[in-house]
Amino acid sequence: MKQRVSSLIGSRSIKVNYVLNLLRVISAAMVVIFTMPYLNRILGAESIGKVEYVNAIITYFVLFSALGIPMYGIREVSRSRNNIRELYTLVAELYLILLVTTILSYSLLFGLLIHLNVFSDYRSLLVLMSAMILLSNMGAEWYFQGTENQLFITIRYVTVRLTIFALYFLLIKAPEDDVVYAVLLVILNFGANILNFGILFSKIYKNRIRFSDMNIRRHLKPIATIFLATVAVNIYLQLDIFLIGFLSGDKNVGYYTVASKLIRYVISFITIIGAVLLPRLSYLYLHDKELYHRYLVKSFDLIMLFAIPFSIYFFVFADAVIMLMAGTGFSESVLTMRLLSPLCIVVCLAYYMGFLILYPQSKERIYTRAVVVAALVSILVNYFAISHYRQNGAAVVSVIAEILAVIIMYLACRKDSLFPRIMDRNFLKIIMISAVIFVLSYLMMFREIYGLTEFVAFSALFFVLFFGLLTVVKEKNCFSVYVYIKSKLRYRDAGV
Repeated sequence: MKQRVSSLIGSRSIKVNYVLNLLRVISAAMVVIFTMPYLNRILGAESIGKVEYVNAIITYFVLFSALGIPMYGIREVSRSRNNIRELYTLVAELYLILLVTTILSYSLLFGLLIHLNVFSDYRSLLVLMSAMILLSNMGAEWYFQGTENQLFITIRYVTVRLTIFALYFLLIKAPEDDVVYAVLLVILNFGANILNFGILFSKIYKNRIRFSDMNIRRHLKPIATIFLATVAVNIYLQLDIFLIGFLSGDKNVGYYTVASKLIRYVISFITIIGAVLLPRLSYLYLHDKELYHRYLVKSFDLIMLFAIPFSIYFFVFADAVIMLMAGTGFSESVLTMRLLSPLCIVVCLAYYMGFLILYPQSKERIYTRAVVVAALVSILVNYFAISHYRQNGAAVVSVIAEILAVIIMYLACRKDSLFPRIMDRNFLKIIMISAVIFVLSYLMMFREIYGLTEFVAFSALFFVLFFGLLTVVKEKNCFSVYVYIKSKLRYRDAGV
């Protein structure tokens, strides 16, 4: 059995999938890095905040219509991918559920717009950006991730982002172009999903999947559990933006989203390790427990290797990052970024426990319980925090809520002996070097950084020192990269 599983592992390279995922995240990050300074200066905090406020509202309707299927779909597709008919029956069943929830979601949205005047100032933007509800459900990203078809997703993803990158500069010229920005944001996130739907519909039709073949009821309980967790997570991801806009105005939403968006993009870069491993871990948990636990330990070290230095980086360089990416008009975002900087570590820990330990073992109820408690705390505290401290209050509550979810999951994992042994000598090396880097970089906070060149130089020095010191103390991941590069150089020098 283990030999067969190893053969399967070799047939679909995790390294290739990781590189493709990395390419997607880097392309998204590049769009943000190179367009954010331009968009923030042209549109201003108020226009940016207005679009992000509407985006936060629509996100709830997207979540409602998705009904937990994105995470559930990845796991179930990965388990059914070797049985073609079973696989496309599953896809058809999930699509049918999404059709019903999409109709309900639009009915609720337009009902609110017709009968309530709360969102009257945002009505046109809400209608426009509601296209995300339909497009997100049509895309079925969960199918392509579950089958580990990363190449198709990457080609489509990068193409769309390069197109939108050019359109930002061509079409957005004044603060009044916030509607254009909203349209491009919809296309950026979900525009290419129509192609996904066309491909999957043809596969369902080709395999002659009929309604009589379907058993929709079997999915309702697990997706309801995952749905509750997803909604709870997004309460403290999106509720803060909604309340900032409601209590403090669009400008403060702009200040918050500039800091939050940069940190969240870095988190998405780090968690691609989990995105690549989730379908594989779901399979291995059923067929090879030993290999499953080896992947868990390795993925934890890799996640922390990036999460810890980036938390330190955003805390230390917040002033320089905000000035470069947004300008002096967003100076109030500096403290917000420093308050949000621990999220790189905390969110990655939550992702690791929730999606790499609990989901593959079908113990999503523990994850759900943790994030529901965190969401309730966020709801209870956020109104007071934002009323008194605006976006900075929201930042503190966001970190506290994530920490609470991590603590609950950790205690449950320890109680049920689900947590692998991660506190080894290698992880202690990462902690030790992180402490050294924090002390050294903290001293940099008292030095003003002028200009792009100096900022890039100090940023490069920060990461070179961190990974360089880890290599010196022979942290196994960094040292293995060093040994690999050294062997390649010797191979080349030998003239082979």
